[in-house]
Amino acid sequence: MIKLKTILLEKKKMGDALLNSTYKRTGANQHTENRLILSRSMKNKKLEKFYKAMLELNDVFGGFGPELSKLNKTMEKELYASIQKTYSNANEVIGLL
Repeated sequence: MIKLKTILLEKKKMGDALLNSTYKRTGANQHTENRLILSRSMKNKKLEKFYKAMLELNDVFGGFGPELSKLNKTMEKELYASIQKTYSNANEVIGLL
């Protein structure tokens, strides 16, 4: 008999449609949008709020300066950890970023 906790904690595989769109956005240099969509797919509200804010700041400043790049790099670690926790094919997902 499978325990409910095991079912709830089981990682899911990211589907081909989301993988393909992730690949296309990376190729189109839409890195922040990519991360926002991934955050939503993982239901990670903290990361979703962060990447929404980064899109706004990017728009205001016309790009990421050194301060925003440093902040973005810090949050990458949390994003990758969330991807590892959520998806069974996490290495494939991270490789597309």
